[in-house]
Amino acid sequence: MGSVENKPPILHIVVIGFHHKFGCQVEFSFPPLVSGSDGKNQCPSGWKYLSTLALPDGSHNFVEDTVFFNLPSLSEPTESVYGVSCYRQIPVERLKLRTADMTRSTVQKSVCCLARQPIYGYIEVKLSLIADAFFQQGDFSNTELLQRAYQQLNACLMDDEIHRPQRHFYLGLSLRAIVLHWRHKMLQLFKLLLLQRRVIYFGSPVRNMCALILGMDSLVPRLLEKGFQEVACVRTSRPISPMPDYTETIKQFGENEKIQSSAYIDDVDKSTDDTENYTQPIRLEGGGCEILPITQSQSDSTENSSSQSPKCSSLSDSKDSNIPEIKRYDRSNSLTREASVDALSTTLSVLASINPDDYRAPISIFASGNLCLPYLSLPYMDLLTDPSVLSYVIGTSNVLFQQKRHLSDVLVDIENGNFDTHDPELRRQLMLSTEDLRFMDYLLRHVQSPKEDAEGSEYWIREQFQGYVLALLRTAVLSDTNTKDVDHFNAHFMHAFKKTQCFQEWYDVRPEMEFFEVLPAGHPFAGTLSVADMKLKIAQTMQNSESGRKINQAVNSTSRAVGGAISQAKGAFSNWWSSITIPSAQLTSPPVISVNYGDSTSKQNPSDDTKLPEEISVTFQNKPTEKITVGNNLHSDDKTIECSENFEDNGETITVATQSIDSNTQLDGVVEIGKEAEILNKNEKSSDSFTTDNFAIPSDNTNTSAGIFIV
Repeated sequence: MGSVENKPPILHIVVIGFHHKFGCQVEFSFPPLVSGSDGKNQCPSGWKYLSTLALPDGSHNFVEDTVFFNLPSLSEPTESVYGVSCYRQIPVERLKLRTADMTRSTVQKSVCCLARQPIYGYIEVKLSLIADAFFQQGDFSNTELLQRAYQQLNACLMDDEIHRPQRHFYLGLSLRAIVLHWRHKMLQLFKLLLLQRRVIYFGSPVRNMCALILGMDSLVPRLLEKGFQEVACVRTSRPISPMPDYTETIKQFGENEKIQSSAYIDDVDKSTDDTENYTQPIRLEGGGCEILPITQSQSDSTENSSSQSPKCSSLSDSKDSNIPEIKRYDRSNSLTREASVDALSTTLSVLASINPDDYRAPISIFASGNLCLPYLSLPYMDLLTDPSVLSYVIGTSNVLFQQKRHLSDVLVDIENGNFDTHDPELRRQLMLSTEDLRFMDYLLRHVQSPKEDAEGSEYWIREQFQGYVLALLRTAVLSDTNTKDVDHFNAHFMHAFKKTQCFQEWYDVRPEMEFFEVLPAGHPFAGTLSVADMKLKIAQTMQNSESGRKINQAVNSTSRAVGGAISQAKGAFSNWWSSITIPSAQLTSPPVISVNYGDSTSKQNPSDDTKLPEEISVTFQNKPTEKITVGNNLHSDDKTIECSENFEDNGETITVATQSIDSNTQLDGVVEIGKEAEILNKNEKSSDSFTTDNFAIPSDNTNTSAGIFIV
């Protein structure tokens, strides 16, 4: 690693724009990307396609987005450069100064920072404010704001250069969102990371995809802090234009760049006399840019409860007090799952409390040709096929990566929340054991109801995975002593993990065996099988296995085809059952008709030779469009409407309702018997009563005219 004192934390601040003729291009860089140039439209050969990383494919579909990407260092073969790009798209009408090349209705640009440490989220918080202020100016030719931002960012980051707080590395990587979205699949993605396979994440916009990749990386203890130096470094077997070749000329260029960076650091030191706190954001006010202080509450809310807890004590400092406690939880297989949840979580807490430095963390997953590129553009596709590239975890928004099946062992679809594994053996390795399912179920329950800086918080999730990794390493080291412990982590996975390059390198520097022998044996969530475990296992098998997916598809297609037939069969059966269960008395007993006309009630029995209707309902209406509800008393202004109650006899219901109407009112009535209706003109009726085939309604002495509605 190069000398820290000669390099600022922020190497460059760059503006990338989209030109309607030339595509993505560098419009401004400070300090210039190419020494001695004006910083426009020029990139070093090793960063030839920087603009395609800062302005991702498909970005025109979104108003704003954020990209995290990695680049190889131009001067050091074992160092990487970490990029954060804030993309914005605004209408051209919002610009105060419009140039001739702005021929479209919108303007697309990105403000990008290149840093020496992988503190993506920490830089994103500050860079997004800078990008917003730069766009609010309405004049992209005014770059004074960006130059001051470069100096201030370096000033606030240099204070913590030697002992960078861990929360800076984890800021913006929301593990809670990952757990809730991916659920049990999250552990499969984590174990896939440990196997060092070729994995492609596909999604757009790219902010969530980059956060998922880096969030999974952050679960490996100390990986972001100490094991991310070579994530973009590889010596290709053939010259590839986007990659530096580290010749003497390039190295000399790097030395010149160091001298230039030192000059900028001197400028930063001079500027510290004018400003007291450079951790303040930039805000545009009245056309100018001023620094505003950040309160402690704002800082805490921005970090999403990911503050660093006190330093974990090492096992050597607390060996006497912890060993009896650890042995009490050794091999708790006799406990049922419900009764052992507290004990199992305590075992995990004991493992998580051990300092990762004591067992030589991190596991170097990304080194010696194993790449991690949170975002990769199309021009870098040839890099993936180089023999020197052994494995990679990349993110992309270009559909061509998705179509090239030979490029990946696993393709992760961000939008649909699933992944496709081409190798059957790899699918067996990624199957979760019962103990793994218990572990993720335990995480889900606490994440769904989190407590601040406690169960379910960001730090708590990382702490649980820290204990899980230590248990995994202990089982891998002592796998010959107990084969059942290996099965708890999936024997196929353990066999493949022990063959990986990262495990072999860690195994060479591991602690002595005595360190692992005092730790709790096996999986932290090992225990007796229960009904809840069976439900979890069946659900996981149905979702992830090929046979389970086929069964789900068959059930869905069959249910659509059979659903209509089942409904028709139910209807036919109901009709048939009703026809054979009608009592014979209903066919012989005459119906009793109850008529409530004001205060008078009459009951009539029709003659035996009269043909019975199935159902009769009589309702008096004031208007053809005004319906009177049966069984209720309704009051209008000067009308009193009274409705009779239903009368049932052997399953037949007859309802008659009348209303008092002013004698001067003349209305037509509607008589409907069954499905037939005819218009009756009451003025032409001379009889005192209205008669049907089945009943008669006597007339009143009062002069009333009412419509009769029969159903």
